[in-house]
Amino acid sequence: MDKVLLRPFNLIDNTELPEVSVDKLPSDGDPIEIDRELYYVCERIYETGVEAPRIGVIPLVVRNPANVVNIKEYIKCLSIAHRKVVFKNANGVCGLENCDEMIII
Repeated sequence: MDKVLLRPFNLIDNTELPEVSVDKLPSDGDPIEIDRELYYVCERIYETGVEAPRIGVIPLVVRNPANVVNIKEYIKCLSIAHRKVVFKNANGVCGLENCDEMIII
């Protein structure tokens, strides 16, 4: 299977992040690990004739949230990612309080 090279940028502070190689193009809300930090895809930009598509991502952990220019947009993107979170225990899917693991699907 061919890998896809992506050029992510942080939507919170508009900084370019290191390129990453993935098996397939992620969708909005999908998790992606960049430099051992967890981000969520929030915006895909398709440019014709480029080797690596750009994707906008938001970090799971935001340092200095008061400095986030558009906190409502961050929360909106995070809520899309949250819908892909499943809590599980030995009996299957469960509530937060009685689960052994959290899986991001």
